[in-house]
Amino acid sequence: MANKNKKKIESFEQLAAAQQHKRPAAPQEEPAISTMLDEFEMWMAVNWKKAIIGVCAFAVLVSVVIIIQSAIQRAELAARRELANAGSIAELEAAIAKHPGNKAADFARLRLAGELIATNQPGDLEKARAQLLAVASSSKSETFIKMRSALDAAYLLEQLGKKEDAATEFERIAGLAQTPRDLGVEAAYSAARIFSGLDQMMKADAALKKINFTAAAADASAIYGYWASLAKQLDEQIHPQTASAAAPAEKPAEAKPADAPAVASETPAA
Repeated sequence: MANKNKKKIESFEQLAAAQQHKRPAAPQEEPAISTMLDEFEMWMAVNWKKAIIGVCAFAVLVSVVIIIQSAIQRAELAARRELANAGSIAELEAAIAKHPGNKAADFARLRLAGELIATNQPGDLEKARAQLLAVASSSKSETFIKMRSALDAAYLLEQLGKKEDAATEFERIAGLAQTPRDLGVEAAYSAARIFSGLDQMMKADAALKKINFTAAAADASAIYGYWASLAKQLDEQIHPQTASAAAPAEKPAEAKPADAPAVASETPAA
């Protein structure tokens, strides 16, 4: 009996061993993370001095960048303060020469141009025009300020007696795509006004054609309407026949009733 049980146990063990042999072995997962950590620890053990030096160098670089940015901001504020505090022509010229690339320099140039224009001296007017042109070509100013400065520089050309050059400049500004509408109609009218004064009617007419009078009638901008109305008056002076044809015809006077004709006698005279 004992032998039988022993044989059964042995048979069960053999069956279990056979089943275990048939099962596929479970894949062994490589401890990738542990391996990476081990490699890093080994690298740090050998190169820890280099690592500390690299971290320190990065910290120094960040500190330098922060210090430079702070210094730039302080210099920017100091430059703006200096440009804003400049009052006389000499002070403005010195501040602009010292900080020509500062954004506040354009506003200082406009102030300087105003001071130079106030002297009403030809040499100063030329200097003022140079300041206005510098603002007009600046990349730091808004489009309206740039085009307004270009327009004022053209007015200075007219004031200096260079009327044809001024008219040509006004016409150029009126034709630029970036010129705001209100400034465009002012420039077109100014060009036509000067050309007509120089008896160059074809050029004056061409400048007036840059103005949309139909849009001006329905335009909400009072500035556009003002310059367009002046241009319309000038256009009527240049083309009086067209203006008279466009005017409504006067209502003809009513004809007075004529005297009633004499009624002929029905019976012929003897």
